[in-house]
Amino acid sequence: MTHQKTSRKTELLAPVGSLESFFAALENGADAVYCGLKEFSARAKAKNFTLPEVERMAAHAHRQQRRLYIALNTLIKEKELPQLVGILADLAGIGVDGLIIQDLGVWRLARNHFPQLPLHASTQLAVHNAAGVGMLEQMGFTRAVLARELSLAEIGAIRQRSTIELEHFVHGALCFSVSGQCLFSSAVSSMSGNRGRCAQPCRRRYLNRQQPGYHFSTSDFCALSQLPQLLKAGVVSLKIEGRMKSAEYVARVVAAYRLVLDAPESGRKQAMQEAEEQLALSFGRQATKGFLSGSVPAGIADSSRQGTLGKHLGEVTSLRGGMLGFVTGDRLHVGDRIRIQPQNDQAGTGFTVRELWIEQKKLKAVKGGDFVRVRIPDKGGFFQVGDKVFKVGGKAAFTLSPEACRATLDQVAVPDKSSVHKESLGQARAQALASLLPGSAPQAVSTQTLTVRGREPQDFRILDEPSVASLELPLTPETLVALKKVDHQRADWQGRVIWEIPPMLFGGEWDEYRRAVGMLAGQGFCRFRLNNLGHLPLFAGLSGLTLLGGFRCYTLNSQAALAWQELGLAGLTADLEDDRKNLQELFRRGVHLPPLAATVYSPLVVMLSRIPVRGVRPGSVLRAEGGEGYRVFQHHGLTEVQAEQDFSLLGFLGALKGMGCAWIIADLSHCGAISARGRQVLAALAADQPLPETTTFFNYERGLA
Repeated sequence: MTHQKTSRKTELLAPVGSLESFFAALENGADAVYCGLKEFSARAKAKNFTLPEVERMAAHAHRQQRRLYIALNTLIKEKELPQLVGILADLAGIGVDGLIIQDLGVWRLARNHFPQLPLHASTQLAVHNAAGVGMLEQMGFTRAVLARELSLAEIGAIRQRSTIELEHFVHGALCFSVSGQCLFSSAVSSMSGNRGRCAQPCRRRYLNRQQPGYHFSTSDFCALSQLPQLLKAGVVSLKIEGRMKSAEYVARVVAAYRLVLDAPESGRKQAMQEAEEQLALSFGRQATKGFLSGSVPAGIADSSRQGTLGKHLGEVTSLRGGMLGFVTGDRLHVGDRIRIQPQNDQAGTGFTVRELWIEQKKLKAVKGGDFVRVRIPDKGGFFQVGDKVFKVGGKAAFTLSPEACRATLDQVAVPDKSSVHKESLGQARAQALASLLPGSAPQAVSTQTLTVRGREPQDFRILDEPSVASLELPLTPETLVALKKVDHQRADWQGRVIWEIPPMLFGGEWDEYRRAVGMLAGQGFCRFRLNNLGHLPLFAGLSGLTLLGGFRCYTLNSQAALAWQELGLAGLTADLEDDRKNLQELFRRGVHLPPLAATVYSPLVVMLSRIPVRGVRPGSVLRAEGGEGYRVFQHHGLTEVQAEQDFSLLGFLGALKGMGCAWIIADLSHCGAISARGRQVLAALAADQPLPETTTFFNYERGLA
């Protein structure tokens, strides 16, 4: 029976990765749904939808007083901008209720040409403090999807200093890394999480001093018991993760949260119990309440637990006659879904149980402790004795077939658009296309201006090197203390030092950095590197400063570059993930853009997290089964996971000059600018010679997917 929505301020927002999930979400009480298109979706592996499908889905949702949001939350390459313009025009014509975005190039095009599209800032933007939310408000966003690393107190503090709608996840998978700050998948496979193609290397097994563990695999988030506190903190949209999940999963989870949200105070305890029983059948990972309590829960990432979904039933002990056999640890029914997980860290194979056998007897169900044989489907995959068996789906919670869902959607009538409306959108589309920057012939440069990123004020001495134009230092409490111990009063030095703001400033840290920035400006320092929207207000009221963007101010296209420039940045840094072809396209538009620097040497931080890696010594190497290693560091409450081999474009400087790249950065913050290793890197840079044991290519040559 279809759930009849009643008017309420709080929104229960459900994920939709297929037509079945769309109808399952609405039937079980979602106030709104979010889905992706075939293009530019952060869940590119979901089925996703065509524009005609979205048009009918929006019409169906609107007739039921529900809302439909489109997740267009990936980074956009330069050559994709014309396609993006067409999609924005079509979505404006459809009248979707919101656009969830990460790339500021999308923000600029939508704001300038399609203002009827309400914009929601994706959690991929890593907005995590009141300053960042305030920036979104100034930029015209109607909603901020907050970072998942926040406590209830931090959310409440953000609410007190802003009026924009706040959305927060309440259920589903968690990433180890702060969303939008992960390069792990890109480094391993060129499949970028920022482009919607995450290969999930965090779920794999790594060796810590020869001991295997799932160090980066997080538990699933469940905030069912925190709903009253979230609402009190000011969250208006409660978001369920799961565009890759089944319709059955969506139905169960939405129904469970709807039950608790609708329950009167007197019946909340009973509703909570029933909802928890529903969620137990959705077969997720072990649950965690995340950061909401204000402390990091011990179980948020347990290295002893494999990061797979489902309830463990047993291990395969026999393979014969087209069947696999195992002792099941729980009841199993025909129609349940199971997944067979190999002993290595490769992906498992899931299928629906069609036949259950005990000895020679075919049954509909078996109980825990029985030795059961299950028929392997014709295309079931390759299994081995010892593989683990997980139950990943129970009795049906949603029964409409894909064909029935398709037939229902095909019957939805789409409202007619007036000729005036169509003409207006056509003009907006044409104007948006005309606003895209034209490419020009490559303008080669003969020399490149070098910025060296150091570790501490002692590295000021590198500024005496003729080849070094400026020194960049991380702005931390330690560097400020060390600054007092060195002579930095030389006028030529102060104008050549860049202070880099850390990407994440939680809680009261932002106010501390506001004071630090003011102090440095008062001492004559005038150049700063920013890495988050929330950094811009740090400099309000200060004059005569030059603000530069780090690579985390993602600039994969010229519209994003123009957006950052309009927000106050005088220079930008190319994305570390970027490839040669896209860089060429960007530099071909360089005459219209702020200076774009390329990082040519750097430690490769693949994940930035608020989750500690327990049981691993700082600086230790965790090694993947393929042999690659990752070091784990803790800095100021944040975990950095760093590739064992540094990122390097040494040997490609001539090619970058040919593109027109006049500004380059060598990041030596991990070793020190004046150390032996630092000198070795600078010598290789001067000769444009590759260094051994570096990640020479990353995506530059192999391409960014």
